[in-house]
Amino acid sequence: MTKAVQDLMVEVARIRDAFHAALRLASAGPRPLDPVLRAHLHTRLGRLEMHEKRHAQAAAAFDAAQALLGANAGRADSTDDAATDQWLELMIDGWASMHLWCLELDLALAVLEQVRPVLEAHGAPARKSAFYRFWTLQKLLRNRLRVDEEDLANLRAAIAVAEHSGEDRDKDVGYATDFLGWALWLLGDLAAAAEVETRALNLAERIGETVLLDLALMTLTLIALRRHDTAAVRALLPRAFEATREVGTKMDGRLAANMAAAAWLAWQDGRSDEVLRLAAEIESLDLTNVGSAAMHGWTFLFPVLAVRLAAGATAEAVAAARWIIDPSQQLLPDDLTSALAAACASWDEGDPVLAAQHLTEALDLARARAYF
Repeated sequence: MTKAVQDLMVEVARIRDAFHAALRLASAGPRPLDPVLRAHLHTRLGRLEMHEKRHAQAAAAFDAAQALLGANAGRADSTDDAATDQWLELMIDGWASMHLWCLELDLALAVLEQVRPVLEAHGAPARKSAFYRFWTLQKLLRNRLRVDEEDLANLRAAIAVAEHSGEDRDKDVGYATDFLGWALWLLGDLAAAAEVETRALNLAERIGETVLLDLALMTLTLIALRRHDTAAVRALLPRAFEATREVGTKMDGRLAANMAAAAWLAWQDGRSDEVLRLAAEIESLDLTNVGSAAMHGWTFLFPVLAVRLAAGATAEAVAAARWIIDPSQQLLPDDLTSALAAACASWDEGDPVLAAQHLTEALDLARARAYF
């Protein structure tokens, strides 16, 4: 564990302790602090716990916030603007975000549907921007990261409303811009993705937002990978790894994305042993949360497949193909998916020669579609 990570863990513990101390003071004495302000503290504590993967503690904090706000805060005809705004933060940035983080898509959708009428009546720009992003994310996860025009429209709307979000404008615009850049990368519009993601990176650097910097560098590296720009990948990777280290040990999905790009670069350099070493290390990471990089296994699995196939290890190459087309992964173009599935079927039918032919075809298609 590096000193930077140790320092970050100490800082998170300090912040957690500060929240608990503030809540004790806010609830003490004959005249406790206003319930909405206490709910705000519970919500922010829950969001901290959520990002540390302490989901039980996060849920307890969110429940405490809900109890303080009461049932009327979640009504479209509410006249208490402060309570309603806090309820929207609790539901969108709290519950919906955590359900997405845990891949509980139906629960996330239910929360987002519940808040929609209240958001339309009372939602501040920051809440609406987060709603657009989370609504799009739950849809993308259901569709295995296939992007459509509605998704892009919603993400552009997230940027547009974030422009009016007051003192947090740059931060909200930055995250919404990063999300659009990632979606354009998924779609394969790589020139537009690079332009948008560079804007997100510039904002992150200007305002010192470390998580946004991490996300933007990760996506810019993946864009360079799909463009087959080895020089750009080589230049971006050290910065991407450093940014991920800065946000701590809980971001295994983003660490996996950086390591996958390193595996791809190792394949380009002819370092087959390094491809397999990095692949084994990626497999050891905790990729159970939504960090959507966990769904981009193809970035390192195509190099693994190529290494195994070149070595005549068809069984291991087929295993990589199975992982690429697994329902937990991004849905690749139909012809590429079909070629990989045909290789798996041929292997299962006892024809390793035909399986190898289909795998070779799949690698050719992957190159043509900018996935390898």
